[in-house]
Amino acid sequence: MDKVRIGFIGCGSHSTENLYPCLRYMTDKAELVAVCDLNSDLAKRNAKWFGFEKWYTDVEDLLKKEQLDAVFIVGPPRMQTSLGTMCLQAGVHIFVEKPPAISAREAENLMDTSREAGRFVMVGFMKRFAVGYRLAKQITQQPEFGEVVHIVTKFANGPYGSIWGIPSPSKSYLIGQAVHHFDLVRYFMGEVTSVYAKLFELADKKFSFSVLPTFERERTGVMNLNSCQSWAKIDEYVEITGDEAFIFVDDMATHVRYYPKWDWIAPEGFTAANLGNFWEVHHLPSRWNQSRYLRGYYGEVEHFIDSVLRKERPKPDITDGYKALKIAEAVWESANTGKTVELY
Repeated sequence: MDKVRIGFIGCGSHSTENLYPCLRYMTDKAELVAVCDLNSDLAKRNAKWFGFEKWYTDVEDLLKKEQLDAVFIVGPPRMQTSLGTMCLQAGVHIFVEKPPAISAREAENLMDTSREAGRFVMVGFMKRFAVGYRLAKQITQQPEFGEVVHIVTKFANGPYGSIWGIPSPSKSYLIGQAVHHFDLVRYFMGEVTSVYAKLFELADKKFSFSVLPTFERERTGVMNLNSCQSWAKIDEYVEITGDEAFIFVDDMATHVRYYPKWDWIAPEGFTAANLGNFWEVHHLPSRWNQSRYLRGYYGEVEHFIDSVLRKERPKPDITDGYKALKIAEAVWESANTGKTVELY
């Protein structure tokens, strides 16, 4: 296979602003075959804007008339699971946004379908591909960092309401938003074995979760998840502790501070303690400094296409999506029962 024949289902604002534009840089390995949306105006618009050959308003027509290798499906979780199942059974690899399903059980069903069909399901946890988190992952895997023993995360935004038919805004937030960080702590720390959570509700759409995840070998973490701040500035950071070393990532694409066990330079004739390494984004006009690249959208799109070309399972995949949803549901259960919930 020289190129992946791509279909794209969904022409909403998120996909149009963040995912479709990334495909412009991948025409050497991706053939943009067709887009599909119930709204014909949006389907025609995106086909024209992003260089797809055809457009459809019916997924069955798309799959019947086009020979596709892979399809991006971006929409509400129930749409992703129903259309994703259809595409998998038609022999097509799929990319779906986070969360991949409305519940862990539905994600497990999609996982089973993927296994039976012998086709991949990649889940759009784009934070794994953000430059700051990629740097942090590389550093934490170096011998000098030692074992990763503790993680602290914050993920806060403005008021968050009920979505996708989930009655509770706070549960909606866990499944639709905080699931990003449930995947992220697994990315850095490995499997979450148990969680203990507290929930405070200031108002209907304003609430905060304090979460204590425990990882394999009883390693620890602290998560601050809340909707009491502002949508004007989504506040996000991650701090990871190793053996006498730590790394701090601000806003996943703004800057990274790394403090190794040993200073990177030995000062001569003066004292300068706590010498660390620092990265921050610069603003020269290049592909690599676009927000879509820095925040991981470019990376996840490229990884999916490369995985199909190489016939290798992508990461994160539907198993990762299932496990992130299991953590979200365990946090909800703990917050409502006041008890620690075991996952493994």
